[in-house]
Amino acid sequence: MIVAFSAHAENITLSDESVSLETMNEARGGQNVELDLVYAESDVDGISSDNVATNTVSGNNILSPGAFADSSGISSVIQNTGNNVLIQNSTVVNLILK
Repeated sequence: MIVAFSAHAENITLSDESVSLETMNEARGGQNVELDLVYAESDVDGISSDNVATNTVSGNNILSPGAFADSSGISSVIQNTGNNVLIQNSTVVNLILK
């Protein structure tokens, strides 16, 4: 069930007294946050079968110096030097905010 309502400023009675710093500190976000379970899963179940490669040419994989110089965050490089290759990649990030 979703309940929605609106309140206008003239309908709300507010106190003229200021709120103490202690009360404000108790109402800040992140108070009493407990994490009981972390579940992270990555399933990569690819299959490569019955492949045939004839007269193939494979090259080099090269990352130039400074390839990640201006990167930020999580970077991932996947390179393939062969033929009939199944490439799978997965990234799981566990993040704790305090």
